[in-house]
Amino acid sequence: MSRKTTKGGICGSWRRICAVGVVLITASSLPAGAQTTAQGVIDQFHKSLIGVMTRAGELGYNGRFAKLSPEIARAFHIRVMARIVAGRHWKSFTKEQQSALVQAFGQMTTATYANRFDGFSGEQFRILGEEPTRRKSVVVKSEIVKSDGEAIAINYLMRKFKRGWRVVDVQLQGAYSELATRRSEYSSILRRSGLPALLSEISGKVAAYEAGSR
Repeated sequence: MSRKTTKGGICGSWRRICAVGVVLITASSLPAGAQTTAQGVIDQFHKSLIGVMTRAGELGYNGRFAKLSPEIARAFHIRVMARIVAGRHWKSFTKEQQSALVQAFGQMTTATYANRFDGFSGEQFRILGEEPTRRKSVVVKSEIVKSDGEAIAINYLMRKFKRGWRVVDVQLQGAYSELATRRSEYSSILRRSGLPALLSEISGKVAAYEAGSR
């Protein structure tokens, strides 16, 4: 795990949580076919992260991005997440504009993981179980245990779609919502300057991740 993982503190943002360096799956083995369950989706996603992290230096940023892109597409429902962060503005977009935001949000999500998961130093990821919530969703509860024994709760809000269970939000310590933060940030830009400005902002952040990563 690189020195990036110590910057800014654990609770500042999900990007910083990524920086803690997830992930070795240590929960009991899930049954065959578990990829069709909510916990199974998370298990498989983190296994893909392990593969990327253990080869982080060899792959470099672009290689990590390429490896993680399809895995994130499988585990996360990027379109629903983009719609949530756009808030009331979503309905005013044309189909082409909606597609542009979905693509940009997907790139931003992948870039964040590719930037932060650039090494491994023995952290453990544990799936603790799940509980139902509203709108036929579940929260998959998990924690990251750092090498010094500190455990940090990370919960995944998941919803079942036609193609199976997908992540629609990530919650830290049972309170911090990634999408709530993104929605506040993006809605402010949309309100002030419109979608082109937001797309430019996201593109700039993705480019900065690439430029600043190894």
